[in-house]
Amino acid sequence: MLVSKNLDSENENTTNLQIQRHNLSFSPIQKEDWTQIMEEESISDFRQNDLTLALFYTSTLTPQNHIDLINIFSKSKEFQMPNSEEPNAYYTELIDRDIGRTYQQIPYFKDKQNQDKIRKLLVNYAQYDPDVGYVQGMNFIAGTLVYFQVPQNQKIFNELIYQHRYNYVTGTPGLFENLAKLKFKLKAKIPQLFKHLQEIGLNDLGISFSPFYLTMMLQSTPIQYQILILNIYQLMGQKYITKLLIAMLKLSKKELMKLMDVENVNKYIRTQLLTNFFQEIEICRKEQRLIQLFFNIGLVRRIYEI
Repeated sequence: MLVSKNLDSENENTTNLQIQRHNLSFSPIQKEDWTQIMEEESISDFRQNDLTLALFYTSTLTPQNHIDLINIFSKSKEFQMPNSEEPNAYYTELIDRDIGRTYQQIPYFKDKQNQDKIRKLLVNYAQYDPDVGYVQGMNFIAGTLVYFQVPQNQKIFNELIYQHRYNYVTGTPGLFENLAKLKFKLKAKIPQLFKHLQEIGLNDLGISFSPFYLTMMLQSTPIQYQILILNIYQLMGQKYITKLLIAMLKLSKKELMKLMDVENVNKYIRTQLLTNFFQEIEICRKEQRLIQLFFNIGLVRRIYEI
């Protein structure tokens, strides 16, 4: 996992010095802060954006800590599902069809018992929210929760989907809104890349980026970083997916500018964008320049820019 005791530790004093030197807009989360969060099972004393960034750079959390955080972050929200109903047979048919397509490259997901656990999460949600039922992409979210054996996984899954259900209801209004925001941000923040994508014919960003919103980025995220992404989603929601995508596109701008057709751009975005981002995160953590990277790709800003 990205942030574990087995990785080289970034010196906390170095992190503090980098923040002060750049006059950046967040407060570092220290080892004792994480201890407090784990003991109290509460994040009420901390800003969500500070916690989100700390998930990238901290080295004091174990993989189990990250799994525990999913439920701690969940406790900070008010959530209640509607009354359950019988799932539509159409949805159960779609679910059965997609179970075998969930992370096909990982042997764990070919086991029938594990597939049944994923199916249970999806069918139960369809019971609770028949207006949404089941939509392709949900299987990857359910698969991640099952793979990491997240406690109360049905509650967490229902909460994740229901709070962002407008991505999935008929007409997908939430998805179109997210894609419109992404297009606006891309044009404003990386105009040269935006122009290049337009020139090669990628006018509909949904072709490349819809799966990131429908699967909460999990389909394209290397498995060892998926709990990190889920924790970020729990803290910040869909708005941070857009922010992360813009940051990743900044990081991969040179490579994308070299690609001269839509097919290769789509392939790069879906298979390389997240992998390259996390590889750079690892390198910068070890070289103690992760805060500088955050600043360069727009995940943090100087205080006077706020």
